Amino acid sequence: KQWYQRRVREERGALLRNYTQNIDTLEHVCGIRNVIQCHGSFATASCRVCSNRVESHVIKDEVMSQTIPRCTKCPEPTPNSILKPDIVFFGEGLPAEFHSAIEEDRMKVDLVIVMGSSLKVKPVAHIPNLVPPDIPQILINREPLPQLNFDIELLGDCDVIVSELCRRLQWTLPCQLENESPHTTIPPSRYLFRGAEVEDQPQSCGESISEPES
Repeated sequence: KQWYQRRVREERGALLRNYTQNIDTLEHVCGIRNVIQCHGSFATASCRVCSNRVESHVIKDEVMSQTIPRCTKCPEPTPNSILKPDIVFFGEGLPAEFHSAIEEDRMKVDLVIVMGSSLKVKPVAHIPNLVPPDIPQILINREPLPQLNFDIELLGDCDVIVSELCRRLQWTLPCQLENESPHTTIPPSRYLFRGAEVEDQPQSCGESISEPES
């Protein structure tokens, strides 16, 4: 649901950019267009010698059979002519489009939403600190992130939270929950939904946030 919610937000002109650390291309499957694949994705693979790029289905059978896929453009035998999935491995730099996009977006954004992430991997973890301090930030996550300060924390199962937000906004999602999701309010700005993983906090989620007056 959370990916479809981002697509609906984009369709309504409310999504400046979706920065994702996922490499499974779910954003593209759901039809989100303004996506920065911070750590690359399995959608394509490139030769380490000649940079020839192919779609993932070209190397799928070899990968599944645990065979090293070789570039067909390089003459044989060319050392290291391996088709490597276009994902960022440990120690490698992020794509150039990440740095150019974040430099452009940081002064345009009017709301930051962090969803389903521990934000421990840098430089993506720095994004909340790159925007001006007066920009509101919302966390939607199973657990709080003590290393960062958010204006609002919606803690619990992301799909449950997203479904509740869309219900209140009257946005339609596939497989959207029809009934109101119960919450527990922890003043001043923490809300616990089903699935929240928070120490020293009430575990029940029976109190609902009041609906805004129409």
